[in-house]
Order: sequence, then structure tokens, then C-alpha cells
Amino acid sequence: MTDQETAPSPGSTPLQSPSTQSLLPEPAQASVPATAQTEGQPTGRSRKRTWFKKNRFTMPSAVLLVFVVIMLSTGGNDPRIFDFTSTPLQSRAEGPANTPATATVGQSVRDGQLSFVVTSMQRPAKFFTDRLGTQQTAQGEFIIVRLSVTNIGYEPRTLTATDQFLISNRGQRFATSAANSSLRGSEKVFLQKINPGNTVYGVPLLFDVAAGSTITTIELHDTLSSAGVTVKLP
Repeated sequence: MTDQETAPSPGSTPLQSPSTQSLLPEPAQASVPATAQTEGQPTGRSRKRTWFKKNRFTMPSAVLLVFVVIMLSTGGNDPRIFDFTSTPLQSRAEGPANTPATATVGQSVRDGQLSFVVTSMQRPAKFFTDRLGTQQTAQGEFIIVRLSVTNIGYEPRTLTATDQFLISNRGQRFATSAANSSLRGSEKVFLQKINPGNTVYGVPLLFDVAAGSTITTIELHDTLSSAGVTVKLP
């Protein structure tokens, strides 16, 4: 062994020639599959399944809540809740009136669950004698309107005198007089309920209007919040 050919010292790495280094393969870069990159991210179909699993109990609960609210608001006593036998024409006929209807004396007209027929209107008078024989005096003039009332609904109804109004040609609305309860027959009407299908005849309504008023119509209501119907008076 010559001086130029010396043995490498222990632990040292032998140097490679440039030609040898170029022949060595470069370290391969690990490629990440596309599926691995998206792993853990739900696809469109899986998102739909996840939404359905999370909400499959929410929708039936909402339907049940609506049903409970309807039952509480109606008291659970309205048989029409489960009545699916009516035709569309019958449903429209039984539904509440959306706009006030107009009739004349002797014609039947309905509001809500009550049907009305105005039978007569007495001429204005300053006095009248009540059922106890006491003479009542008007502030202006008394007008008495009598009518028949039929319950066309499904439950007992009470007719309220204070829900009825007289209308003048000037658009004035007159409420019933406080002396209405002293008229003959009123004690059998306004203190009792009218059962379904029953008719009460000769219902008296007493009004105290300004003297000289020209009364054109009467406005009748099932309840104060109902649309109401008008009947032309002679």
C-alpha cells in the first residue's frame, strides 16, 4: 500500500464520486391519495343521511305539538276536528261568514252558528210598560225589534243583547237599552242557552235612539267579534 492509498479511518463515510452520486435514485415523495385527503369529510349523500337522522324525531314532535294546541284551543269538544265527510260545498256553507250579509224582514240570515229572522219592528215610542207593569221612559225614543233565533251549530249558544245594533241612515250605531232585560220574554232568552237545532221565537231587542232618527237596518251578531249580518228594516 502506497502513501496515496491510505485506508479510511473507522467511522468515516467514504466519499462518492460525482458520477456515483448522480446514479443514486432520489427519495420518493409520499403521495397522499385523494380519498385520504377527503377522509373524514362527509359527502353530499352522507350529509343528507346525517340531517335525516338528526331530524327524524323533530318533525313528528312538531306535528304532535300542533295537534295539542288545536285540542287545547277547542277544548277537545268540537266533533268537526275529525270530520272528513263533508263536501267542499258543505264546508263553505258551514264556515263563518267573511263579509256581512244583508236580508230583509222575514228572510233568514246567519252569522257564525246562529240564524236570524227579523219578524217585526214597532214604531218609536217615548214610553213602554215592562213585564212587571212599570212604565219605562226613553232618553230619546224606544224602538223594539223582534226576531227568531235558531242554533245551527254543534254546541249550545247564548244570544247576547249587547252584541246587536241599530243603524241609522247617517251611519249611527245604537246599542240595546239597559231596560232590555225588563221586556216580556227577555228572561227566557238572554239567561238561557239555545241548544243545537232549537229555535227561540219572539226575541225582543229594545233600543233607545235619538228622537227623530231614521233607522234603516239592524246589525245582528253571533258574538261581538263575528262579522255580523244586516237586515233592512221598513
